[in-house]
Amino acid sequence: MRLSTPVRAIAAGCLLLWAGAVRAQTFAEAEGGKIAYEACGSGDRAIILLHDGILHSAAYDDVWPKLCERFRVVRYDRRGYGQTPAATAPFASVDDVAAVMKAAGVQHATLVGSSSGSGIAVDFALAHPEAVDGLVLAGPWISGFKPSAGFIARSLKLVALIKTGHIEAAVKDPYILTRSADVERARVAALLRANPQNLNGGASAKQERAGPDAKDHLGEIRAPTLILVGEVDIGDVKDQAQAAATAIPGARLEIVPASGHFMYLERPDDFAQRVGGFVEAEKK
Repeated sequence: MRLSTPVRAIAAGCLLLWAGAVRAQTFAEAEGGKIAYEACGSGDRAIILLHDGILHSAAYDDVWPKLCERFRVVRYDRRGYGQTPAATAPFASVDDVAAVMKAAGVQHATLVGSSSGSGIAVDFALAHPEAVDGLVLAGPWISGFKPSAGFIARSLKLVALIKTGHIEAAVKDPYILTRSADVERARVAALLRANPQNLNGGASAKQERAGPDAKDHLGEIRAPTLILVGEVDIGDVKDQAQAAATAIPGARLEIVPASGHFMYLERPDDFAQRVGGFVEAEKK
């Protein structure tokens, strides 16, 4: 949707207020720190939302209430993102998932991960198969897959733009969102401007204890798995989604039309329906 200049100015102001709003958070005690999380809803089926490596859990704002109507849902900010402090000591992302689930009183759940968050979901499923009812991998990025030269060049360009404050230019990346997603693109920029700590979230990765590459162990996953990829997402992600769908027994791959990497921002109703339908089907 294209906006006129005055409307864009008003929208930008509203978005900054929205993006900068402080949400009521609960903290889970974790190794060497604490993890900010939220929980809502009820029922015998639970969902854990794991965000990507750029935004924090607020990226799921539009999906959150829709899923909370039907399930027990937990979302949290990874180390150095949102309201979770950066790591100052070694930690493991898999252990952070376990810590949040314990704090929220969730013994088993479907893990819904975006991008690098899907990699954490896969790692957790391999380490704790008994706690995973299912996996939804949105635009997956799983350890062990090697990025192409083009993907690396694009990533370096985006990092350079963001670090120099050219956030609006960075979010014009054609793979994050579709060309006409002006409102959603402005929301991404507003989130990053209001949460500058996210831009350094990767710094906590220096403290992270990496486990074995998951790529070579995908065939060991027994949890039902749904893999979603945006229609305009970059080729590396599409290739990885296809490879994961082939390697994980019984996995289903779906292309989400008219969407990019942040499909839950651009098509929240569609995303919530796909995730909800998948979780409901697990009961049968």
